[in-house]
Amino acid sequence: MHRWSDSLALVAACIFIFLATYRIQLPGLYYDEVNFVNASQGAPDNTFIYMKLGSVPLLIMPYLGALKAWIYAPVFHLFGVSPLTVRLPAILLAAVTLLIFYCAIRDALGLIWAVVTIWIMAVDPANLFPSRLDWGPTVLMHFFQAVILALWFSYRKNPQLWKPVMILGCFGLGFFDKFNFVWFLLAFTAGIILCYPASLLTLWSSLSRLARWLAIILILVGFGVIVDVTLPLLHFQPTKVHTAGLEVKWGALLSTLSGRAVAGFIFGNASEIIPYVPFWLIITDGFLGLGCLFLPMSDPVARENRRNGFFCLLVGFLVFIQITMTPQAGGPHHYSMIFPFPLLAFAFFAKSLYSQVASKYFRAFAAVIFGCAAMCIFFVNSHNTAIYLSHFRTSLHYNPRWSPEIYSLSEYINEHGFDGNRIISTDWGLHDQLHALAPKKLRRRMRDLWPTFRQLGQKTKEEQSATLRSIFPEGMNFVLTFAASKETFPETRKNFLASVAAHPELKSRLANEFWFGGEKVYELYEVVRSSPGA
Repeated sequence: MHRWSDSLALVAACIFIFLATYRIQLPGLYYDEVNFVNASQGAPDNTFIYMKLGSVPLLIMPYLGALKAWIYAPVFHLFGVSPLTVRLPAILLAAVTLLIFYCAIRDALGLIWAVVTIWIMAVDPANLFPSRLDWGPTVLMHFFQAVILALWFSYRKNPQLWKPVMILGCFGLGFFDKFNFVWFLLAFTAGIILCYPASLLTLWSSLSRLARWLAIILILVGFGVIVDVTLPLLHFQPTKVHTAGLEVKWGALLSTLSGRAVAGFIFGNASEIIPYVPFWLIITDGFLGLGCLFLPMSDPVARENRRNGFFCLLVGFLVFIQITMTPQAGGPHHYSMIFPFPLLAFAFFAKSLYSQVASKYFRAFAAVIFGCAAMCIFFVNSHNTAIYLSHFRTSLHYNPRWSPEIYSLSEYINEHGFDGNRIISTDWGLHDQLHALAPKKLRRRMRDLWPTFRQLGQKTKEEQSATLRSIFPEGMNFVLTFAASKETFPETRKNFLASVAAHPELKSRLANEFWFGGEKVYELYEVVRSSPGA
């Protein structure tokens, strides 16, 4: 039975890989999806390099570490940069994460319950959609979450000191990967204190006096580092928590867990995705938790599962509260941290109540009820995933930032880019993909100047002239924009066209257009600055 269970979990991971790799090149690579590529190739220029330690990239952005870049370095060195090499490693790591979750809950829930839970997770849009693209990034975040939970549940069963040490190490790596991992760190710590105080006392009493002092110092230093690096990122903005804001963020959470947020973001249409499962799953968790709370439980295994259920529910709730209190948070890649705690809470509560049903008749009835609920979740998740993947076969409309036409634009730039002095992106969402897919020598000519063009209309004529002299050297330069109505910031395209028209030393022409599905997505201009004596 154990072998069959493990084999079924492995099959679920393989199905996840199969679904996540379907037409893996679609949608087109996204700007934030490849922000680590330059660092992973040794940082030949300063694109997305915020801090270095010697020649080694340390931070990609003020809140994003270079851990993912370090992991991908040998992949890009051996196989180059492509949609396959960018996305496949993340998908494989997400599949490993599924198996870690399975190992974490197998001993507590039993083989059948663990297999059912993992199969639901394998087709869950909240897992599959972000893992396929990993633009958050979210894959390493979920990996460290799974390892931490597995180590903690293992420690509860067999206390060994190396397991809490490993948990602290995973927290450090998760925080280095992305600083908002502190949400999970604080929620997990609060959950441990409230749900497992006896385990903390046992751990503390097992330490020597020296180890206790070292632990205190380590915790204080870690807390100081977290405060030092996170508070400046918040810019001390006042937190606005009010009824309307909470409603919006609650809707964003449900939209993320159902898959509607990601599908709508990419295709602009998520109407066929069924949105109700996350809401009813969380409501059911609440009722099951109340039932476990008031039902006397003589079985120690049932009590342990009840405790685990409250722990998962509490962690998910505390993460959500922290997201609502963070002014900069609110995207699907933020709410993705709450996955899979609602599902795990349901599994633990359901198994706890099922174990307490003494009569075989009622136990069979309970098995039917919980089995039907699990099948309902599985089939709705499967439907939503199928709808999402069907877009890659039938849809010709993508968000311009996710357009597959980015590959055609990249091929054109790689072929003709050496004919110009510079390749300038005037709007957000173009430069990073082209930079990642370009040969090394061509990257030196690329500039991402969307902030400059966004502010250009606010400058005086003299300031504009000075800015344009610094942007366009003598000779021919390529300028890339989104087509009209496709811009990320509409003023960038407007300011570019207006400034070139107002300066006679700059001659421009529309050199090429790039269309996808009957829609013009990108425009490429040639801008020539004549010499002063011409």
